[in-house]
Amino acid sequence: MSSKAPVFTPDLIKVLKIFLGSALGIVLLLSFFDGYRADNTGKDRSFQVAAADKLFFLNLRSIHYDRELRQEAEMELFRHGKRQIDPQNPSFFPAILFPSKKEEAYLFFELEGGDYPIQIQVMDQGKETLISFDLAGNVAHKSLAEQLWPFLQREASFTWEVNGRKSSLWANESEQEVLKTVLTDYFRVLNQAQP
Repeated sequence: MSSKAPVFTPDLIKVLKIFLGSALGIVLLLSFFDGYRADNTGKDRSFQVAAADKLFFLNLRSIHYDRELRQEAEMELFRHGKRQIDPQNPSFFPAILFPSKKEEAYLFFELEGGDYPIQIQVMDQGKETLISFDLAGNVAHKSLAEQLWPFLQREASFTWEVNGRKSSLWANESEQEVLKTVLTDYFRVLNQAQP
């Protein structure tokens, strides 16, 4: 005996509307929180660069930099063209590095004419702050930039001890402007707010 009873009864249609409507509502609600999901990849994304940010730097900002391609390291280095290098005195300026096989950017403070470790003394509003720095990995160089940024904004004065000799560091306005420009460009490439 076959029954001719309809499959979609009015009660079943009501249940389906409630179920499908609530499921669709939950999906829409959760889609607003997509950016807050857990990152389970295990990768460090603190140096990750979006393609648009890298293109902005390469197309608009890189004209202010000297570009060097390091084939053996498979990366491009960008050093600000107005940095002042005195062969008689040590210098300490950052360079922006782009590895060719990764969508990342690194900051590297290059010490020329001196040896690590160095001590940077910052005189800011009557307070002296000591920053020790040794040649280290990418995190240490980025951390140094984040430490220096607030002092640069307040126009603090810098001295440093390198090779057992104490001297001024980034002493004139143009050297500090070069440093600010490189750090600003680096934080912009990472799409990170300046500290």
